[in-house]
Amino acid sequence: MQNLLLVAGSYLFGAISPAHIICRALSGIDLRTVDSGNLGARNAGRALGTRVGIAVLILDIAKGLLPVLVARAAGAPFSLQIACGAATVVGHNWSIYYGLRGGRGAATMAGAVAAFLPLAVGAGLVVALILMRATGSLYVGGSVAVLLTVALAYGMGRRGADLWGPFVIVVPLVLRHIPDAIAHLREKRTSLP
Repeated sequence: MQNLLLVAGSYLFGAISPAHIICRALSGIDLRTVDSGNLGARNAGRALGTRVGIAVLILDIAKGLLPVLVARAAGAPFSLQIACGAATVVGHNWSIYYGLRGGRGAATMAGAVAAFLPLAVGAGLVVALILMRATGSLYVGGSVAVLLTVALAYGMGRRGADLWGPFVIVVPLVLRHIPDAIAHLREKRTSLP
């Protein structure tokens, strides 16, 4: 029963949107009606500026990290900690509070994976931010960051489930991004000369 409560609680916690709460509190806007409609740091930053976007980014990372740490403190086995991290990202991406809408999950996923691979995730985030700034592409920055995080974790001696287990948390992120990636590819294909 405790296992179910930890996973369900992780989903419900992940489903709380700092982006929605902050944007409502500061300006009264419903972020779901602005730009991409996503309830995440990127859209909050577009709507209310960089400072708000950074605040939401930090809160979303913390939101991913906290349920894993709670599960660990409760004595949950490694696999249950992974499940709590994944449930938090699922909650962020498909929130029961917002009609199964949410953000894209990158920051929340980074926080959850950081509970297992903090140095590798930290380095991956720095590279992702640099690449996103340089290329203007969330896909390029995010993809390279995930690959770099795996390579760094491997280089730090992580093997087997200790290495690959945290990347189960990436699955909800990938599922959330598939429609966006397909649309992006279609847009690029139709814009070619």
